[in-house]
Amino acid sequence: MTLLTTLGSTVKGVLNSYPKAIFKLVVDGTDISSKVNNRLIQMRIDNKRGLEIDTLDLSLSDHDGLLNIPSKGAVIEAWLGWDVTGLVYKGSYIVKEAEHSGAPDVLRLRATSADLKTTLKQKRERSFDNILLGDLIEKIAIEQNLKFLVSPELAAHKIIHIDQNESDANLLTRLADEHDAIATVKNGTLLFMPKGLSQSASGQNLPTMLIQRNNGDHHRYGFSDGGEEVTAVRAFYYDEKMAKKLEVVVGDQSNQNIKELRHIHRDKDSATFAARAKLNNLKRTAATLSYTLAKGEPQLIPEMTFLFEGLKEEIDSIYWLASSVTDNLDSSGGYTTDLELEIFFPDADDVSDLFEDQFVLEKDKKWTGVVVYYQEGSKAIAITKGDQSHPKHFSYLYESQAAAQQRANQEYALLDLETGKFKAHNELELKPYTGLKALYTLDHGKTRHTVTKGDQSNPKVITRLYHSKKAAEKALNREYPRLNARKDMIEQVTGAG
Repeated sequence: MTLLTTLGSTVKGVLNSYPKAIFKLVVDGTDISSKVNNRLIQMRIDNKRGLEIDTLDLSLSDHDGLLNIPSKGAVIEAWLGWDVTGLVYKGSYIVKEAEHSGAPDVLRLRATSADLKTTLKQKRERSFDNILLGDLIEKIAIEQNLKFLVSPELAAHKIIHIDQNESDANLLTRLADEHDAIATVKNGTLLFMPKGLSQSASGQNLPTMLIQRNNGDHHRYGFSDGGEEVTAVRAFYYDEKMAKKLEVVVGDQSNQNIKELRHIHRDKDSATFAARAKLNNLKRTAATLSYTLAKGEPQLIPEMTFLFEGLKEEIDSIYWLASSVTDNLDSSGGYTTDLELEIFFPDADDVSDLFEDQFVLEKDKKWTGVVVYYQEGSKAIAITKGDQSHPKHFSYLYESQAAAQQRANQEYALLDLETGKFKAHNELELKPYTGLKALYTLDHGKTRHTVTKGDQSNPKVITRLYHSKKAAEKALNREYPRLNARKDMIEQVTGAG
């Protein structure tokens, strides 16, 4: 029996057995569950990844005035579950806020994860030179009296120079953002690992959970075409020896929009890491899904992967990764779990090729106008603005005429007709995709297989993992008309010379 089947069966069993939600609360080592069992109004536990603060919000009835207000700094340990399956430990929290109001008299408490020590939030001023990322994480962990675990791949990254004028928590978050990683503290251990691996703190693969339509109260799915279309990110850094600003481009720079990061980074490596992290984030968040389980599942945690059955084909066909998990328990005994999910994107390095100093490609060109394209079936229709004797062709293919027209107006406003240069960005040389490639798995991500469509000399890789060959093939068939329209656009651009 696979982990996927086990979890799916557990939820199904809970739904069919008329269970009763149960909880346990321990305050400063004393179990108070029996005292507050009939007083619960609401308990909400937010569990997020990284150094975002996990929170416990608790509302209790004090109708008889017998409740004591806990002191600031009191430690609350919480468990949630069902009487048919037992309790699951949900963490340790430190009371930060308490409020007593009435009538009717209610005690409200807000507590935050006990793993985030106060000293992690204290500001420091110092610098590090020529240090490995793993050694820097180790130093912070030792200073904070924490154990540590760093991904070997990330630990080997060298940091030439970095200034700290912030708390250790902020520095760790900044480093995590730059390296597309998760920095967090769990059970007294500082963890630093790549984002989106679907692994536990010990490095074990987390199970994939199958959720069927009748498991949910409601869902909300959405996608952003921009995240899919951006296949490269440009980042800048300052080279002290050359005394000028340089750039790196991470990703496939063939024929798509290039996302530009405004911040100027301290060195080439940090610019590269930041660009790669942004590109991976765009891929993961190109589509998002919010889902509420009608019957809460206390075993779910961020970074677990999910499959859905009975929703729309676009939702059911891919793997999803949980970015946050929220448990809600109320006075009626209702227990639900809210999930925030993004695309599980396990092949980030496949699109992380590096290109440098791309502005030099167009340094001698003088533009007279602009051309922007939109899709009509499998064709690309051009919209022009300005003198077309030597126009710049923008390689983002819009899905509507109105959007393309707006882009043409915006770009033309940035064109200095005297110099023939744009005041903002430049785009790169065009190299059309010749076909498509998609990935699927039959064993929950352990191994991946490829399906293709069209000429594979320069294929576009659809950066999401499908759970069957049929789903991957359907994705290729959906995307192929747009690929043909892009080819049509490139032919027009090339023909225009």
